[in-house]
Amino acid sequence: MAGDGRGANLLVADAGIPEAVLRISSNLPDCRREDGTIGVSAGTALDELSRFAADEGLAGLGFASGIPGTVGGGICGNAGAFGSALGDVLDRVEVLTRAGEKKSISRAELDFGYRGSSLPQTGDVVVRAWFRATAGDRAKLVAEREEILAKRREKHPDWRVLPTAGSFFKNLPPETAGGHRRAAGKYLEQAGAKAMREGGAYVFEKHANIVIAGPGATARDVARLTARMAVTVREKFGFELEPEVRFWGQV
Repeated sequence: MAGDGRGANLLVADAGIPEAVLRISSNLPDCRREDGTIGVSAGTALDELSRFAADEGLAGLGFASGIPGTVGGGICGNAGAFGSALGDVLDRVEVLTRAGEKKSISRAELDFGYRGSSLPQTGDVVVRAWFRATAGDRAKLVAEREEILAKRREKHPDWRVLPTAGSFFKNLPPETAGGHRRAAGKYLEQAGAKAMREGGAYVFEKHANIVIAGPGATARDVARLTARMAVTVREKFGFELEPEVRFWGQV
């Protein structure tokens, strides 16, 4: 499982993949205030974007605090937390098309949905993005960010130490219109997922929707474990869990 934050939400086959891989990354964050927006390179870490916004007294991106991965990948999968997502605050992106052309695309053209966008279908690669920025109280925004990071430390593993792709399954639709999505982890915990293990892969003790790739774990271990988790929930509650993590190659 990808655990370096640049390849987050991917489970890559043990045998590798046939495609060539081009990774857009940046050792230093590239965030700037530009005409009422925050302009940021696709390779900038999401957490660095959130940090920049808070330090600049700009509201709307606090939810991205601590989310692993980059801005480009986050937009592709409409990453989010605490009821908010990147698609809610995005203004536009610059992409590189399959034909090698650069073009600007508005938020409306990206067809955002829960943990998804049209980008995987079009094959366009995000190069740069602009987010709407709303003036806020810097001290409050910095405090909000620290509070979110503290909440993450309570229930989430440090992906720099324990390899993980983050929450494995998507949260479920709300039971009533306008309600909050139902946490997949709650159902997994009730189904006994925290006690499950396959080879070197196991469920994180503090969060039943997070799978850890322990020493010697293979992608096949993770695939078998998560299949068991999904079956157990189906048998106990009668519905299917949908993976948020994308499988790449013959896992």
